[in-house]
Amino acid sequence: MRPETRYLRLQGDRIAYQAFGEGPPDLVLAPGSFGHLDIAWEDPGITLFYRTLASFCRLIVFDRRGTGISDPLPLDPLPPWESYARELGAVLHEVGAERAALLAEVDAGPTGIFFAATKPERTSALILAHTTARFVAADDYPIGLPAAAAEALVAEIDRLWGSEALAATVAPSRAGDERFRRWFAKLNRAGASPRAAQAFLRALLEVDVRPALPLVQAPTLVLHRPDAQLVPVAHGRYLAEHIPRATLVELPGADPTLVWETPELVLDHIEAFLTGVRRTAAPTRILATVLQRRSRVTVTTSADRLRDPVVLVTRERL
Repeated sequence: MRPETRYLRLQGDRIAYQAFGEGPPDLVLAPGSFGHLDIAWEDPGITLFYRTLASFCRLIVFDRRGTGISDPLPLDPLPPWESYARELGAVLHEVGAERAALLAEVDAGPTGIFFAATKPERTSALILAHTTARFVAADDYPIGLPAAAAEALVAEIDRLWGSEALAATVAPSRAGDERFRRWFAKLNRAGASPRAAQAFLRALLEVDVRPALPLVQAPTLVLHRPDAQLVPVAHGRYLAEHIPRATLVELPGADPTLVWETPELVLDHIEAFLTGVRRTAAPTRILATVLQRRSRVTVTTSADRLRDPVVLVTRERL
């Protein structure tokens, strides 16, 4: 069953959130710009990932204002990045979490870094995945994207927004799955309008939280795939070198997200980092058949300590 979606109020706006599982530890998924709490649960990969995290912590997820089912924001101009950290703090207060670990992916990275640096008393650990303190190159940051390339990237994402083609950039490991591509396009359209998506992306190109890196006191795990093209691994290595208590783990694959490629390996690293325990028992394989429309789907589940993990492996037409 999906967890209940609730709302909290911040400065008159409503923020949608979910909290499930049992802590300690508490783990917050710091949201990126384009989430949608309800539609995310339609994907078996996300469901597996969330349920596994909730098997060893209390998992807290929310839609940032301006995205998903939270209240909209004026796009011109967007609030400063500090406001996103205030949203995160408001969610922690609402669920009664004095301290929590943060997991921030891609464009949520600056939010996670800023919160950990300015609220050390509320941050027990920080996990940064495929993210960076700055996206655009500068004289003292040559590993960033050149300004022209950054503008071209924004234009390309704007052109593809809400289409199936965007899956090849964000989730190349799943781009060959027609069902996934249709669902992913739906998630994008529900997460943010094209104009909002472009506004969030342009705001991201202006961010620079490098001064906050040495202020992060929490133990930090940096996860990055060297073959991920959207955010090159040099960014992850930079974070690991400039955050005092950081450890870098380079993962196999090319997805710039954690959920769909080698999820068991990713979850093992996260659990070991947060709890000190890493379980590597060989999974038991169970086959099931699910009828979906007129397709037959063969499902493989890894029934180790997890209750409901599901991974789609093949699809045949009936």
